[in-house]
Amino acid sequence: MGEGEPKGILDDEDVRMRLRIMHAVDKSLDQIKVTDLCEKIGISRQMFYRYFDSKYSLHWWWPMHVHKFYLIEVGRTMDWETGYFHHLKLLSLESEFFKVATQYTLNFPSQRSIMPHYRKCALLETLQDYKHIALDDDLMFCLDSWVKTETDILTEWYRLDTVPPLQEAVERLARVAPKMLYDALRMD
Repeated sequence: MGEGEPKGILDDEDVRMRLRIMHAVDKSLDQIKVTDLCEKIGISRQMFYRYFDSKYSLHWWWPMHVHKFYLIEVGRTMDWETGYFHHLKLLSLESEFFKVATQYTLNFPSQRSIMPHYRKCALLETLQDYKHIALDDDLMFCLDSWVKTETDILTEWYRLDTVPPLQEAVERLARVAPKMLYDALRMD
């Protein structure tokens, strides 16, 4: 990781082990066995389950890990564009994993709700605790709709290897965010 990146992105032993497990994935998570991953990198099944609840939780770990460094800061310490820029830059470090591992996995509704829920909680915290904004039905609708849409866009871009160039991706995401939500998290 380059200079200026927050501590904890790659410099933690826990993170390095999780990445090592992720990097052992060479086909869709639907087609791989935990025992095969463990054999490939020389760890026990118990060690695997110390880091991941299941093979399917591999998919969401990296986006949730990098979320806490930049994307969570939108509306707190940075604007939408800056947050997306750094978040997408970090997500792209593992683009090969997403292309290989998520070909079929995300067809299960239970797997599709993990990141939107995590993202919604973070945005609610920002709106309520940092911005001190009272949430009405319209803002909640924008929030609920956006976390699903944002996750779907990012998942499809990385799964299908169709991520636009970084700055273009940032601009597209910021442009389609609901105006009410975008304005509520604006850094003035």
